[in-house]
Amino acid sequence: MITGWRRSAGLAFLLILGIGGTMIAQTSASTSASSSFGSDSPARVSVGGFAFESGATLAVEIARDGDSRCLPDPVFVERWVLLGANERRVSESPAEPQAAIADWIGIVPLRSESQPLPPGHYALVLTTSVGEFRAEFEIADSPAFARFGRFSVEASVCGLSLRLYRLLTDEDHGAQIALRQGDLLMVALPGNITTGYEWTNTLSYEYAVLREIAEREYRPDPVAPGIVGSGGTFLFRYRAIAPDEQAFRFVYQRPWESVQPAQIVEFTVRVH
Repeated sequence: MITGWRRSAGLAFLLILGIGGTMIAQTSASTSASSSFGSDSPARVSVGGFAFESGATLAVEIARDGDSRCLPDPVFVERWVLLGANERRVSESPAEPQAAIADWIGIVPLRSESQPLPPGHYALVLTTSVGEFRAEFEIADSPAFARFGRFSVEASVCGLSLRLYRLLTDEDHGAQIALRQGDLLMVALPGNITTGYEWTNTLSYEYAVLREIAEREYRPDPVAPGIVGSGGTFLFRYRAIAPDEQAFRFVYQRPWESVQPAQIVEFTVRVH
């Protein structure tokens, strides 16, 4: 089952791009990225080097980091496909209705019929209104993460860049997860900002293992955006910058009240 937010909310999926008849590539350790886009052909983009634990859930967004006037606006997500060994389709879904990338975060559970996908090589392929984007990744046990090396691949075209995160929610309370240096983490917690309650991370470190890369964001639910009293999702984004372990403690409370939080979510991240 795939769900998501679009700013209003989401849908599931993946990747980043190329343009102008050129080829863009960077590599680091086991990572790679390439992209191409001809004047009379659709974009075809490929990014590799990701690694995730079995049973993990991914979040994906395409962010506008600069001038993207060389692409039509808006760019829409049309369909995603998750591929396994020998390009076998593991799951797929159309994006209905089509989602503009500016309003979209994809949610991709690495599971099939509630069972974790086995270790191996996988690819997530996204069809958009400007072409096809592909992210290749490994599913592995966390002790094997060291052999993949540091993850630092980046790819950006026309001001658009792909971000692929390990996703944690309130259902991951008490979890211990593994990341590599350079990996991204997104924490998504349901709440209702109209009640005065908000989620905050109460633990801070002078030398943090994971660094926050964006301000906290709140996205209303897609069912009834703009309606007073409707709920939404608080989003926190981090990048793993050093090998070590870091604990997180998120609390849901009204900042002006000196009472026990309505909810607490705690987990630990080990960066390899």
